[in-house]
Amino acid sequence: MANGMGSLYIGVSGLQSAQTALNTTAHNLSNINSTGYTRQQTSFATATYLPIGSGLSTKQYGLGVKIEDIRRVRNEFVDDAYRSSNGRLGYYKSQYEAVEEVEELFGELQGVTYQESLNNLKEAINELSKNPTSTTARTSVIQQATAFMTRSDTIYKQLNAYQTTLNAQVSNLVDKIKDLNKRILDIEGAGVESANDLRDQRDNALDELSQYINVDYYYTSEGKLVVNAEGTPFVTEGLVNHMSMRISNDRGL
Repeated sequence: MANGMGSLYIGVSGLQSAQTALNTTAHNLSNINSTGYTRQQTSFATATYLPIGSGLSTKQYGLGVKIEDIRRVRNEFVDDAYRSSNGRLGYYKSQYEAVEEVEELFGELQGVTYQESLNNLKEAINELSKNPTSTTARTSVIQQATAFMTRSDTIYKQLNAYQTTLNAQVSNLVDKIKDLNKRILDIEGAGVESANDLRDQRDNALDELSQYINVDYYYTSEGKLVVNAEGTPFVTEGLVNHMSMRISNDRGL
């Protein structure tokens, strides 16, 4: 039978465990509208037993209850299926948004089309070919050529800026995952506390990343998330590989 202090400790352990469970419930309720948040669940376990007596008459008494873990209620198989489907959805969504962006840059929906600039230049050149000595025709060609080149240069810069924006979005998500890897390891390295909220943020970043590129991933024994993009290492245990854009001699981009 436990002594008096042991009995008090059993009561204290029950109250502390119940308080932790209530805190977890309150945390769930306060984050019900938080993007990417995963419901957490408290697991209880029997506390350490202590021996009484010695030899054949040795008995044990318990010290009550303890918190075994505060875990996220999340299914890895559902995560995999979601990210796979999300990748396909993201591919078609990005294609649609890219087409809309390009149409807007070329002015196809605003009535000031890029084709119109090209047609004006062709007409001016045709008029000049009919009368090469005409000052008016030459001036018209220069004006239309200048307008066409200005429009083309503007569209080129805007397309480059759009590509840079897409690259930056992916790069920021990759950097975020790497930073969360480090923060999670720092918190959970001592084995005292679970960084559940940070894991939610990391999973949410991975969900967003799957919209842009085809990703596969795994967790190391330390809990770090390693991500491969299109079969290429993207986020490893100690570094990230950034996206970039380069000029190709044969295609221009």
